[in-house]
Amino acid sequence: MSDDRYSLLSPFLTDARKARFAEVLAERTHWVTAVTEDLFDPHNISAVLRSCDGFGIQSAHIIEVNNPYRLSPGVSKGAAKWLDIERHTDTTHALRDLKARGYAICCTTPHTDDTTPEALPLDRPVALVFGSEGPGITDAARAEADHFVRIPMYGFTESFNISVAAALTLQTVTRRVRQSADLDWRIPESEHARILGDWAARTVKDAPGLLDRLRRGERPDSIR
Repeated sequence: MSDDRYSLLSPFLTDARKARFAEVLAERTHWVTAVTEDLFDPHNISAVLRSCDGFGIQSAHIIEVNNPYRLSPGVSKGAAKWLDIERHTDTTHALRDLKARGYAICCTTPHTDDTTPEALPLDRPVALVFGSEGPGITDAARAEADHFVRIPMYGFTESFNISVAAALTLQTVTRRVRQSADLDWRIPESEHARILGDWAARTVKDAPGLLDRLRRGERPDSIR
């Protein structure tokens, strides 16, 4: 079934908003996705989602084993409503599902000197996994990893805060993806209607009620 939400809700969006949607969607990608594993600080998970939006990453995966997904609105700045967020309760199942979709599982850790964000292979989509504050990635994540990614550091501390590590890694990897002439990294047009429909539905006031009335044949100008 085709997604008609955007076409129905367009009359309730300003021209500037529709132009902004088109501009942002043109730079969105699924080639990179972020996975957070059991973060407990809502500030950190909010910062990761904000980085995803800022770097044009459309999807994010949140694994909740012991710690529930919570946001800090002041940090996320509404980023979550523009993303496709999938929630999971089991690390192994989540990462194997991503593998089945064609993603390489890339676990970030300061303890394994495997590769860096600058050298990470990008010949297939990558899922960058960021572990919990303190312990980092779990053994379950480590067992599913195709690559381990470490940010080079030159000071006395061995790691960055999770939100900083995510921002640095995502910025580097998405920059490399965009600069590659060999990668078809943009989101295919077949997904545009669904994403635009999501964005419109999260922007227009009382979108569910409006959609119901419009689908029953009421004209947009009669329900403004």
